[in-house]
Order: sequence, then structure tokens, then C-alpha cells
Amino acid sequence: MANEEKMVIRQVNRPAKEDADTLVLWFLQSFDLSDSKNSLEPVMLKEIINRSVSGKGVTSKELNSKLATPRTTVIYHLNRFIYSGLVVRKGRRYFLRATNMEGTLEEMQADMMREFGRLMAFAEKLDQLMEVSYHGRRREQRRQ
Repeated sequence: MANEEKMVIRQVNRPAKEDADTLVLWFLQSFDLSDSKNSLEPVMLKEIINRSVSGKGVTSKELNSKLATPRTTVIYHLNRFIYSGLVVRKGRRYFLRATNMEGTLEEMQADMMREFGRLMAFAEKLDQLMEVSYHGRRREQRRQ
């Protein structure tokens, strides 16, 4: 996992309607990457998915033209996707991290499991240190 990735997972009720637009928006809301269906992120993600599956990827310029949005805004959202671990940049093109959404989520899950493993090792060490510190203070209090 890159040093600068940040994954946020929110519990958002899955929508009853299961069309692509609704599910993409739900997915982005679950990862705290979008808050409304009128935003650019769902359209951008669908385009990235379509281009990734075909192996072509998409450039910021292509997204800029498709969305009629300032390129700086497109790049800002692309960087958020990269920062979350969802998208990667290869040259000038942006792709899903894997060739499809399922593979992308599997890779993100593996990253989270590795990170949780590191956190568990930290927690165990901290518990050991705090136990020593706690018991050491209790002994000192008894002596006084």
C-alpha cells in the first residue's frame, strides 16, 4: 500500500434500485468520494471503469472534454480517486487499479488487511507497554 493512500468506508444503505448509475453513486458515497448524483465523480468513475475494462484508460483531457468541466477540477477528482487507492495513473492515462471493479476491491481489501495486521502488532506492543506502565504505577502507589 502506498504511504499516502487513505481509505474511508462509510456505512451507506444499499439502494433498492440496482442500475449502474445508482450503484456507482452508492459505491462512491460508501468510500466518501461523492455526496450527490449531480456531482462529477459518478460520471468520471463510470468512464474510468469502461476505459479500464477495455484496457485503454482515460486521460484528464478526455474527461475534461466529456464533462465540459475545468481540467483542474477533473484532475482534483482523479487525484482523490488515486489517493483512495481506487485508481492508478500510468503515463497520462488513468485506470482502475485492477482490470475491473471486483479485482480493484480485492486489491484494496488486501491493502486494508495488511495495514490492520500492522496496527494489530502495534496494539499488542502498546498493550504490553501500557500493562508494564500501569502495573508499575500500581506497585509504586502501594509502596507509598
